[in-house]
Amino acid sequence: MEIVEFGKENEKKILLIPGNMMSWKQFDKVIPLLMKDYHVITVSLDGYDGSGTTTFTSTESSAEKLEEYIRNNLNGRIDLAFGESFGVAAAGMLFHHQKVSVGSLIMSGPQYMDLGIFNWFITKSIPKYQYRLLTKMKSGDSLPWLLRVYTHSDEAAMLSMLEKMPPNISLDSLRNAANEALELYEEIDKYEPDRDAHVAIWYGAKEPNMKKALKKLLRAYPNAENHPFEGYGHGDIISHPDIMVSDIRKFLQER
Repeated sequence: MEIVEFGKENEKKILLIPGNMMSWKQFDKVIPLLMKDYHVITVSLDGYDGSGTTTFTSTESSAEKLEEYIRNNLNGRIDLAFGESFGVAAAGMLFHHQKVSVGSLIMSGPQYMDLGIFNWFITKSIPKYQYRLLTKMKSGDSLPWLLRVYTHSDEAAMLSMLEKMPPNISLDSLRNAANEALELYEEIDKYEPDRDAHVAIWYGAKEPNMKKALKKLLRAYPNAENHPFEGYGHGDIISHPDIMVSDIRKFLQER
């Protein structure tokens, strides 16, 4: 796991956790804006740090390592955990467990992945597809059809983001991440409703698989801010750093 910090002179702390197949550099356009006012901590989870020596194993392991870092290096507290796509799993676990103090949570693009009898496609076929994508996208001039269906994202923005995929991602990491994605909402279903939690649910209004996600998340966090971005697909908010940072500021000011 790789953890990097920016704007250490600032008091309020924001942790950014990227999506699957991404390193902290997914936020490279966002960080310069945030670090003007915030202490920004961002992470490349195990398996995605580019070293080739780590493997993503579980959300729980990721959360435990982040908790240890926050405890030992950040006085045991952050003001906001921001999870993008699959990064929602680790951010949400940090916030729910509160083994360290996490003031607020933004879940960005927390798609519902459970396809029932077709889950074999997610656990068996998708990781292999992603693994092939790692090499195919090096010269990618068009977005593969499955990504178009899954994300409904702006093609140019998604291609630009995929260029930042770290090297040395193993098939085992991708398989483990797929299994963890399926378990996310099983865990959320166990949560007792928390009306006092300062939570926002961000998503592109065009992205699929959000109806069930919203139902389950709003049961767990009844007063969460429901924040669709009109005209956007999955992950598109990161390609609009001015809007993303402005909305993070607004959300934190509500605290």
